[in-house]
Amino acid sequence: MPGYNVATLGPSTPEEAAAVNAKRQECLERYKAALELACQIHAQRRDKGKGWRMWAERELAARPELEREARAKLNRLMKGQASE
Repeated sequence: MPGYNVATLGPSTPEEAAAVNAKRQECLERYKAALELACQIHAQRRDKGKGWRMWAERELAARPELEREARAKLNRLMKGQASE
């Protein structure tokens, strides 16, 4: 069985490299936006009082493209706080 050369697994043309970099940038921007949304919700939850969970659900639903990632990050933030 031949070994794999990691150097040959990358894009073979400049166009493919540009497409990979564009996709990487898009994913990074989505990650940052989801993290920012989760942090905003986490930071404002005390100001919203007892109804903060319903407010948070509305905030998450308003950004369907980020909802899944932001919800996961918010859950991790909440678990981190609970362990303190």
